[in-house]
Amino acid sequence: MAHDELIRLTGVHFAYHGRPPLFDGLDLRVEAGELVGLVGANGSGKTTLFRILVGLTRPDRGEYRAFGDDVRSEADLERLRKRVGYLFQHSEDQLFCPTVAEDVAFGPLNLGLSAERARLVVAETLARLGLADLGERVSYRLSGGEMRLVGLATVLALQPEVLLLDEPAAGLDPRAKRELIELLTRLGGTQVIASHDMEFIRSTCRRIVVMDTGRVIADGLTDEILGDAELMLNSGLEVPHSLVAESRAHFDHHHGAGPSHGHGHGAEHARREHD
Repeated sequence: MAHDELIRLTGVHFAYHGRPPLFDGLDLRVEAGELVGLVGANGSGKTTLFRILVGLTRPDRGEYRAFGDDVRSEADLERLRKRVGYLFQHSEDQLFCPTVAEDVAFGPLNLGLSAERARLVVAETLARLGLADLGERVSYRLSGGEMRLVGLATVLALQPEVLLLDEPAAGLDPRAKRELIELLTRLGGTQVIASHDMEFIRSTCRRIVVMDTGRVIADGLTDEILGDAELMLNSGLEVPHSLVAESRAHFDHHHGAGPSHGHGHGAEHARREHD
């Protein structure tokens, strides 16, 4: 095992009952401190992969190692779930208590924190996400964006070593999305983020894993992967607009295009797109 490797899947096979195999020998590794973007069209297997990583779905065969140990038994999975936080794709699946504060306190209380300590963790976590005034709100009456952030709060309150975030920016307005990008950047640590929002992925992740029909078809540096137009097209994805604009401005600069040829406009457009 690599010195700083936290997660490794080797030769994982999985099929939903009565369906063709979704994973047929899937391999994946995640090392400590990595911010990894997991991208792919609907049905490529991103959510199923996350469910396998937290033990909600068991693979048919293959090897799973986490934090240096094999993950096989229910006891292994119980230990794993204390170290890996998982934001579900749909917030309503994660919020089930009467109020926001109770939802965020649920995990810490189940880890054995006292009621007083759990209240402090709830207050600190909601404040970090700009949700301090939502504690007594009824969870199911929140807006979609608010529910998304409260769902994230329930995960962060557990202080996990690895974050698995499934569409964390879904339903967020532009300001909330920028604030989430800043938060995830400040948090650092080890994060795997699945999203259809390529701009969000580009702003948060240094490495990209592209999935297609249950296979990893590309794995590399963010801009190299996202800038591969043919790969993106074949995977049902799009090159982010900010990367297109930067590439256009770079081309104009190195080919001597002056203002009359659009160089000045292109550079300004790139800045606006990337901001």
